[in-house]
Amino acid sequence: MKRFAFIFTALLLLASCSKGYKVTVTFPDDSNNGETVFLTNYDTGDTIATATVENNACTFEGKTDKGFFARLYAGGNPYGFIVEPGDVKLDIAAGNAVSPLNDKMAAWSKEMQKIADDTTLTDAENEARYADELLKFYQENKDNAIGPWAFCNYLMYKEFSEEEIDALVKDAPVEYAQLKRVEKAKNAARQLKVTAEGQKFTDFEVPAADGAVQKLSDFVGKGKITVVDFWASWCPPCRAEIPKLQALKAKYGDKFDVLGVAVWDNPDDTRKAIEELNITWPVIVGTHKLTEPTDLYGIKGIPHIIVFGPDGTILSRGLTGDDLANKLAELQK
Repeated sequence: MKRFAFIFTALLLLASCSKGYKVTVTFPDDSNNGETVFLTNYDTGDTIATATVENNACTFEGKTDKGFFARLYAGGNPYGFIVEPGDVKLDIAAGNAVSPLNDKMAAWSKEMQKIADDTTLTDAENEARYADELLKFYQENKDNAIGPWAFCNYLMYKEFSEEEIDALVKDAPVEYAQLKRVEKAKNAARQLKVTAEGQKFTDFEVPAADGAVQKLSDFVGKGKITVVDFWASWCPPCRAEIPKLQALKAKYGDKFDVLGVAVWDNPDDTRKAIEELNITWPVIVGTHKLTEPTDLYGIKGIPHIIVFGPDGTILSRGLTGDDLANKLAELQK
């Protein structure tokens, strides 16, 4: 379940009446003392509150009704957890939050990890079971802060058409329609339709650190099959896919080209990973954490690999590992 670790996102649940909450954050040592940390709404990206770390701790207090899924940024690192009425304790060293809903999330995540670790399942069976569990988790929690998190991750995890998403939203609590993650899922569905197999490539431009403009069309549609890998340095499945691509490139040589597109990543971290992984093919690296390429192609999880034909027609997308190897072997015939 390659997207398992990266699918946990945060979503604000709109409230009609408010109750008090107190979030106590503890740090493992004094290295964060004096630093400003940010409590954010991951759905909108808005900062809800800031606090200064003193004596290895800080607190946030506010009002909420059913709670919301938040993300704390400390030292440049994100920590996702649920803010709910009452006391919430976030232990940075342990990487976990304690409260009734956070405890429920932790227990569910452990069960999902068992599915991820089940070697008797194929990748397709693994992902299907996880999607089913997301839907069930949403249905069991639609009236608390877990519900919109599970619902929107279900939308992003599976491939839905815009019409199918509208039908699901119609049956959800009315406030779900206002979530930005719902609109993001609908946009991804629209973009998947126009960048499906059989469609010509959609170009994009990315500014480079030296001021140059990098275009997908600089590499795709140039008379040769091109394998484009959308990846990030922090993504273990992305890093695991690199040696497989290197082996395929060594096997087929100049019969196809490879291009990397670094997304959702700090450019410096990308450049470091390129050296660590001994990546020799071109990689498009922007001046910021790129989201434009993945938005344009409706990509909801990485690694995501798209194979373009010599004229830029999309031949396949979403294949990795053996499936990608089989597809490339087929294209060589």
